Amino acid sequence: MGACLTPTPTMTPWYNVEVSTSHAEITATTYLHGWYRLRDEGDTTGYREAAPDAYTDEERAAAWITHGPATFSTPAAPVDALLAALQQIADHPAYDRWQKDGGTSTPTGVRAEPGDEGRITLVGPFIRHPEDRDGDHLHSVELLYGDVAPLLAAVENLSVTGNA
Repeated sequence: MGACLTPTPTMTPWYNVEVSTSHAEITATTYLHGWYRLRDEGDTTGYREAAPDAYTDEERAAAWITHGPATFSTPAAPVDALLAALQQIADHPAYDRWQKDGGTSTPTGVRAEPGDEGRITLVGPFIRHPEDRDGDHLHSVELLYGDVAPLLAAVENLSVTGNA
C-alpha cells in the first residue's frame, strides 16, 4: 500500500504518482480515465479486458506502451510532465527513507531516448510493469527507487539536449 500524491500542475493531465517503501508507480491519468469511461459504459470490468480500439485516440496517446520487460514508451506528453513526476518521487520522504536505509541507485543501463509520436523510450534493468508483451498499452508502470535518480538524470539530459 502506498501514498497517492497530488499531481503538480506540470504533471496534469498526464501523470499521477503513488509512492511506496521501495518503488513508485506512475499512472497515465488520461488512459486510466478512459478505462473508467469504458467500465461505466459496461464495456469492461478489468484493465486487460478493454480492446485497444475501444479507447479514443487521445486516451491511447496517453498510455504507457511496453516494448519488453525493461523497455517502454511514455505517454505522448511534454517531457516537463515526466520530469515533474520523477522529481515528485525523488522529493518524497519515502524515497528519502529508502536512501537512509541503505538504498542505492542502479545507473547501469538506464536510458531515456526520443521515441515516436511525442513519446520517450525508457530503458532500465529494474523498471517493472505488469505486462511484458510488445505493444501493450498500460495505465501505469512501477519504478524501483534504484532507477529513479539515474532515470531522472537521463530525462533531464534529454530535455537539455533538445532531443525530446
